[in-house]
Amino acid sequence: VNDGSCCFVSGCTDDTALNYNQYACYDDGSCIEIVLGCTDDTAFNYNDQANVNDNSCIPFIYGCTDDTAFNFDSSANTDNGSCIEIVLGCIDDTAFNFDSSANTDDGSCISVVEGCTFESAFNYNESANVNDGSCCFVSGCTDDTALNYNQYACYDDGSCIEIVLGCT
Repeated sequence: VNDGSCCFVSGCTDDTALNYNQYACYDDGSCIEIVLGCTDDTAFNYNDQANVNDNSCIPFIYGCTDDTAFNFDSSANTDNGSCIEIVLGCIDDTAFNFDSSANTDDGSCISVVEGCTFESAFNYNESANVNDGSCCFVSGCTDDTALNYNQYACYDDGSCIEIVLGCT
């Protein structure tokens, strides 16, 4: 105890220093300033300058840290190389223009419209984008009770001749 009598103990006499020595009666210049921070070298925010742990340590959270990536993880603080580039396109697998390589919908999906897609067919459907096999290329009489019935005709051209029974 330093009571003013003769003292031969040297050390840090600054009571705010990390290495304050209450028994030192003269300062030898060895005082170490307190630096607060995370002292856990396995933490994300480890501070190698800190000498007093302030309980601020943050664990490593691995994920995609690129905020322009498809799978950006806002909770990640350490990139693990898992980032996936955004690929715009139609992601509705029931759409006419479904893009299996897309991972982000760009609003371009087109509904499937089935019908005849051949312009030369009698029943061509200009709004169809998927051919449903219904195209008709043969015209003729489609009335199976008519004299000139054509079993291959799928478009009635008005040429049917009725069968008239009786005397003429």
